[in-house]
Amino acid sequence: MNQAMKAFLAASAIALGLTAPLAFERTADAQAAYERVGQPTDEQLQRYATAVREVSAVAAEYQPRLEAAQGNQAKQAVRVEADQRMVERVQARGMSVAEYNGISEAVRADPALRAKVERLVGQ
Repeated sequence: MNQAMKAFLAASAIALGLTAPLAFERTADAQAAYERVGQPTDEQLQRYATAVREVSAVAAEYQPRLEAAQGNQAKQAVRVEADQRMVERVQARGMSVAEYNGISEAVRADPALRAKVERLVGQ
């Protein structure tokens, strides 16, 4: 397994461990959970790859805080704060949360698309 793929998988595992796949839904300003994206354009994939790196960085930053939080209420507060930061990072890349989630679904469903995104994330 190449280094970029390992980094992508590790970042994804961290992000999914910190928040549920649809964690963005909990925010007040989130749009619909998914925007169906059948075949993302190269431009969408580039923005998505950048957003994945940003979301993974936020997840890595908040993971120790989540682990250190005492009790469900404290853990939930950390998750909400992390979710808000992730939403901000996704939107700063010119994507809606629904588009990000839709591309995530397309990437999970298509091994070739996943490989392409892994290359982009590794750049």
